[in-house]
Amino acid sequence: MRANELVVELGVKLGIPLRLSEAGTCRVTFDDDDVDFEQSGDALYIMAEIASAAGREDACGRLLTANWLGAESGGACIGLDAERNAFALYAVERGDVSYEEFEARLTLFIRALRYWKEWLAQPLAPSSASPAMETFSPGMIRI
Repeated sequence: MRANELVVELGVKLGIPLRLSEAGTCRVTFDDDDVDFEQSGDALYIMAEIASAAGREDACGRLLTANWLGAESGGACIGLDAERNAFALYAVERGDVSYEEFEARLTLFIRALRYWKEWLAQPLAPSSASPAMETFSPGMIRI
């Protein structure tokens, strides 16, 4: 399925009419979590703000570690939206993707989003690195 078809099918599964706008964008709120979808060419970008980055320089090392190979980000990428000064999570679906693959990756995306929102809502102690979230493992084989 292509980007628009994936979004339409997501709406069917959620029981709401859903489609990309003329600008190729759409926002879906899952409970209290806003997730933006944006089509660019054959790619569908999935994006969500995690939390403000203001005064959270202490979190950068932990977020970079979590981002490494998608190990603790549900296969998505954690970044800094410099324009909004906010930590964000994003993923990209390219080309023809089955709805089942899309939904599975979107589920991991939302789980990672919720984890990092909760983690960043707590004050960070100097040695508060948490163990790897194995539920988000992208399945890499280490030799």
